[in-house]
Parts: sequence; C-alpha cells; structure tokens
Amino acid sequence: MRKTVGKTLSAFRFASFALCALSLVGIRAYGQGRETGSERISGVAQDEAKPVDPSNVTDPQAAPPADPSTSAAPDVAPPTDPSIVIGLDGALPVEPSKVIVPEEVRPIERSNVIEPGNAPVVEHPNGIVQDWSNNHAVYPRVGPIQSLIAVQRDPRAIQSWQAAVRKDWLRYNSTRNFHHNHGSVRVDWNISLGTSGMAPAMFPAKFTFDTTAAPSCATDFIVYSVNATGSSTQPNIVGFNNLYSGTGGSVGICNRTPATNDDGVSATTLWSYNITAAGGQVPTSPALSSDGTKVAFVESKSATTAHFHVLAWKSGDGVDPVSTDVGGLQNVLKPLTINSLTPFATHAPAAGSGTATDLVLGSASDTLSSPFVEYGTDLAYVGNDNGILFRVKDVFCPTVAPVADPACLGGTPPPPSLDTTWGASGALTIGGTCTGVLGKLTGPVVDFSTGNVFVGCADGKLYGFTSAGVAITGSPLTVGDATATGGIVDPPMVDNVNGFVYAESGSNGGSAVLFQAKTSNFTLPAPVKATLGAGGFINLHAPAFNDNYFSSVTSTDWLLYAPAVNASGTQSALYGITFGALHAMTAGTPANVDNFPFGLSEFSPATEFLSSAAPAEDRLFESALSNFSGNLASFNISTTFPAGLEGFATEGTGTTGIVVDNASSLAQADSIYFGVVGAGTNANDAVKLTQTNPLQ
Repeated sequence: MRKTVGKTLSAFRFASFALCALSLVGIRAYGQGRETGSERISGVAQDEAKPVDPSNVTDPQAAPPADPSTSAAPDVAPPTDPSIVIGLDGALPVEPSKVIVPEEVRPIERSNVIEPGNAPVVEHPNGIVQDWSNNHAVYPRVGPIQSLIAVQRDPRAIQSWQAAVRKDWLRYNSTRNFHHNHGSVRVDWNISLGTSGMAPAMFPAKFTFDTTAAPSCATDFIVYSVNATGSSTQPNIVGFNNLYSGTGGSVGICNRTPATNDDGVSATTLWSYNITAAGGQVPTSPALSSDGTKVAFVESKSATTAHFHVLAWKSGDGVDPVSTDVGGLQNVLKPLTINSLTPFATHAPAAGSGTATDLVLGSASDTLSSPFVEYGTDLAYVGNDNGILFRVKDVFCPTVAPVADPACLGGTPPPPSLDTTWGASGALTIGGTCTGVLGKLTGPVVDFSTGNVFVGCADGKLYGFTSAGVAITGSPLTVGDATATGGIVDPPMVDNVNGFVYAESGSNGGSAVLFQAKTSNFTLPAPVKATLGAGGFINLHAPAFNDNYFSSVTSTDWLLYAPAVNASGTQSALYGITFGALHAMTAGTPANVDNFPFGLSEFSPATEFLSSAAPAEDRLFESALSNFSGNLASFNISTTFPAGLEGFATEGTGTTGIVVDNASSLAQADSIYFGVVGAGTNANDAVKLTQTNPLQ
C-alpha cells in the first residue's frame, strides 16, 4: 500500500482537496484580500493562523473524502495529519493548534479575460483536456503557498488539481469496495489511421466531457493528428468516441452489440477530416478548446509553409456508417475534405458546424512545434523551422465567462489571426544561431506565474521571452552543442508552482544532459546540469516526474525519470534524477540508473500514470523507437527507483507520446492512448491500453 493511502491522509492530500474545493466554488483573488500588515488566504491572515481542534479532525476510515462528482466541495474539512503542514520549503513540524484552515469560501468577481500572473481565480468547467501540454506544463500540489494561490488563476492548474483529487477519491472508494489493481496493461483496441500514423514524439488530445459524471461513451473523445498528406481516402485529423470499449480483462462500458459495420468492442469514428491549404500533413500535436468543441493544429508541407487551422468539428463528418469491408465505424478512410474550394471560414467557426479556418504562418514549414494555447487569454504560441515564434489571437473565441474573449462578444466573431503586438506583426524572429537548418523550434510552453514563454531550438539553446517578446535575463541558455543529436527536440517542461524550467539535449561536450533553470531568469540561481550518460548517440525526448513530485512534502521522494544512454554509449538507460531543498535538482550523474537489456535506441517522451484503482500504483511508460520485441515498457515507480521492467509489449517501431485519462474505476475507463509509428505490430494505428492485465 502506498504511503499516500493509510490510516490518515497527510497534509498534502488536505491541500489537494482544499485547493480543488476553493477553486471550484471561487475564492477572493490573491491581493484582493490584503489588509494592513498581513496577507490573507480566503480571509485568514497568514500571520494570524486560526487554530483547529484536533478532536474535530475527521477519521478517513470513518468518512471518505467528498466525491468530486457529486459536490463542489466537502461539507467538512478532509482529514489532515496535524503533525505536518504545507510550508514554503516543504513539511515543517508544527503544533496541532497551528494548523491553518480556510476561514471562509466565497464567490469572486471575474473579469472577462484571464491575464497570466494577474487574474481572478476561475471556476473550472466540467470538461477536462489532456494533450501534449499536460506533460510540459506541470502543477505540483505542494510548494510555496504564494505560488499555489497565484496559479489557481490558471485554468490548466485547476484541471490538473481537480483530476488529482478525483483520482484520490476513486482510489479511496475502490479500497472500500475491494477493487484491486492487477498489474499493467494490454491492448483493448487499435484502429488504422491510414498510410501513416502520428509523428514520433507527438501526442493525441483527449477530452473528458464531464468529470462530475460517469465516463461518457458518446461525449468523451480523443483526437489524433495524422502525419500523412490528406486525400479523399486519407485523413490528416480524426476523432474517436466510445473510447471505453474493449475485452482485455473486463467488458468495456462502451461495448455494443456487434453489427456488420461495427465490431462492437472498439472505439468508433466520431469524425474524420482532410483539411488542407497546402497539401500538407499534420506533423505535430493537436490542441483542444476548453469545452472540446474546437481543435487547433498545424498543417505543414516540407520546405514550404505552415498553416494554423481551427476546426469546429461536426459529429458524423467523414464517418462510414454502412461499409462492411473495412469495419464501417472503425474506418477513418472516407474523410470530409475542407480546403480553399469548400471554402475555409472567414470568421470564428461555430461549434458543431464542421467548418475550419486557415492562417498562414510565415514561409517555412513546421516539423516539431505544436501549438500551446493560453486558455485565459485565447492566445496560442507556435514556432516554425526557421526560428520564428508566432503568437495567434482569438484562437477558440470563447464567449462564456470566465474566459470569454472580448473580441468575440457581439457582432461577427473574428477568425484566428496573428497578434500584431508580438514581435513584428505577430512573428518574433529569435535570431542568432537559431535560423536556417538550425532554426527548427519545439513547441513553446508558457509559465503562468511570470507570463514568460520558453522554446527550444535545433541550435541546442533554450530561449525565454517575456509576454512582450523581450528576452529574459540570461537567455538563451546553452543546453546542447547543435550537432545532429545536440539540439533541443522536445518542448521544455515548466513547473509552474516552483518556478523551474527543464530542457534536454543528446549532446553537450561528450555527454547527454538535462538542465534546470528558473523561469524568472537564466542567471540566478545558476542553472543546474544533470549528466545522462554518453553524448552524440540519440536525441533526448521529454522526461517525467513521479507522482511523489506532485504530492509529497519530502524531497527525497521526488524523482525525474529521463531515458538516455549509459556512460559507455553501449546501451540505452533510464536515469532517476533526485532533488534537494527548494526543489533544486541534483547536479552531475544521477545515482539511480537502470541499463536496458538492448542496444542504443531513441525514445518517445516518458509518461507517468498513477492508477485510480487501489492499491494505487505509479507507473512510468516508455517506448523505444526501434523495431524489436518489447519496445514499449512499463516500470513500477510507486516507492523507489525500479530495479527493472514491470512489463512490456510490442508496438510497431515504437509509440508516440502517451496521454492518460484516469476517468474512472469502471471497466476500460482508466487508460492510456497513443499512436504507433513505423512498421510492424499495429503500425500507423491509434491504440488504447487499459490498466487491467499484464502488458504483453
């Protein structure tokens, strides 16, 4: 049993429930409750802690945490360990009489637009978006209290915390009902995407319609971009619903009676499109609107130009309901085409209209840069292959508070366009060595607390800019040496609560490296470098934190898992990087290392998954981008650094990035999703695995 489940729930769990409850019903924005001589959190001054009677603390075995699906906030405070309180630097021993509890919860007044670093707390809509950005913009549930309060204004933070609280509730109740987690995973369904699948290192995007209700077969869906030139028989972006189908160890809640056009145990095509302005592919990850009605993505054709599209999908478009030869509802190969002849919409596409917009992004292609959407401002950042970072405004054009876009209220809502207040008419040229063949940009990531934007480049440097487009102090930070494996190929990872940014490169002075720097500047404190074996062999993709990094107050519990190469350059290896006080990363070669039982291979981005069944198991999923048996592996990282693999499966020449849903403890609704690249088993397929049986 993990130490997060036991006779008492520790204070970090209390913080999780408290933050979620406060966020759901609204609290006064930080700063609005200031009074002379003190700063107040929900009406309680930090220098005037309100005592709590330990005798009134709820026993977790007597009363479970509130079910987030039935109430916005618990009627009573969740159980807390009175010996621990969340402090600026972690866990501090305190007297029970010194535990701080919120005095009141009250609604707040909201403005129409959320500005990073200066915004009201917002209510979280029921829907949850899970896409590539979840792995790169992270929100620990413990850290400096000022930061935790500040990032409550970020819709991504609220989504992250609400999902974590729901998982806690599911695990608690699955313990009481004696449901148990049985190990790893196996394939539940796989559906062909055509002549090509998703591009390596990219992620599908999943939408859970309502986290306060049971998983929905009709309205929960997932979107896959397709790295293939679209045609009347080849889509470049598709959506699936009936996700929770399958037979691997349990009968899926979305299983149906088989028919001539439906196998009854797989997902079904929700829509399928060939959206083309340049005859290109969709080589990067899609991004969803917060209500799930729209999809933003980039179409790109090699050596030409990139086009930013926003699709307001329509259920049934491109669906083959009658065909019996290729699976009917599992067939995506009859897409609806949208192009200049259709034509593209000249205003914001209305939800459910089956229309799309088109915006040209400069004169270069885009191979690696997925759009990062700031939901509060309705802005998106995206780069191209020539060192230009664009900012797009009026992306999804929301008209409902608290994140309504003022430009979209009244009259004809505008289509997405370049924000002329950024760079030169919406295009910021990075310059220096980030140009030409070394100008390929990663997806950008925004730090909500500072508003700073971070992006990696093929020249091996990490760049940071303010929201005004001014380079932050110390930018750029040299991470790699700009050789074939010495660029930055995956988006940086930003810890929005503790104020750190991370970037990796496969070559820096003979070593593969991972850097940690502050999000405020790259100078003070000095960036920290971890050495990840020999350099010059493979490109490095995104690492992943263990769950303890998000939930534990003990620094020795925190690990950052990074696949790379061993010291001699003869084998692939998994490293576990440790941390000290104030979340400072440990420099040098990590003491935790596990050599893989095969030769050198590049890896997909790492994904961590904490199951919602009890006893909870924290898993790391990692795929080698090579065609050999067992190229997808899982590791049990629940307690300590793993001594070896937990399980493995074979998927083509590896998988794309992986998204997780943690939707429910119901059958087939606690899953991971990915695309399969290359040739071999399930090649070019969309795949779902569920936490039921050993991965094999």
